[in-house]
Amino acid sequence: MDREHTPPATSPAGPPWHGAAGEAAARGASSPIRERILDGAVRVIREHGTVAATTKQIARAAGVSEGSIYNHFADKSDLIAAAMGQVSSSIRTAVVRLHGKAGAGSVEDNLAEFAAAAIEFFADLLPITGQAIGDRELITRLRSTVPDGPAQGPIRGVAALTAYLETERGEGRLTDASNPPYLAAALLGACQQYVLLTLLAGPQAVADGTGLSADPAQYAREAVRTLLAAQTPVP
Repeated sequence: MDREHTPPATSPAGPPWHGAAGEAAARGASSPIRERILDGAVRVIREHGTVAATTKQIARAAGVSEGSIYNHFADKSDLIAAAMGQVSSSIRTAVVRLHGKAGAGSVEDNLAEFAAAAIEFFADLLPITGQAIGDRELITRLRSTVPDGPAQGPIRGVAALTAYLETERGEGRLTDASNPPYLAAALLGACQQYVLLTLLAGPQAVADGTGLSADPAQYAREAVRTLLAAQTPVP
């Protein structure tokens, strides 16, 4: 009978997907004003980008005074980091769920569910991070002032997925020759690529021009199936 394991607090590759940004998002739930500011920041950054977004706009969207922002955040970079952490809550939940399924069900089903969640996450995140990636000054500040924050998020994502794949390899559900870090990077990269294509051209144009499914869930399933074809042992 299939079983679900209790998700481990840590794994060989580190915690599933935690860090300062995750801690900040969790703390926000106990502070209604902070939560409102974060929600307002996410909305404003989506509309205007990280560079053009101002604390005045964010305060207006949150329904608070501009000065109250600095009661909860050190500066704009700190607020942007926390906003990215807020958006990342969905993928952290998906990672914990994936770790809880290690050794249970099928690897394909587990990864397909996770990949679908990753596509939703990247569709939410990429419009926010696009300008940040192009702003060297902002990226440098995020790296230096929030060393465990959004700049490390992608690394933690690959590490968390790698840890799951290593567990499955230990269970004999992936071949000994499989390479979990590269398999994890390939799957997350496939999810990001799909979102990027869809954001730029639209889902139907992607389907018509590439032969990829216009349905994110179906794309996730086929991407996982393709990556696993050379990885899983023959039954």
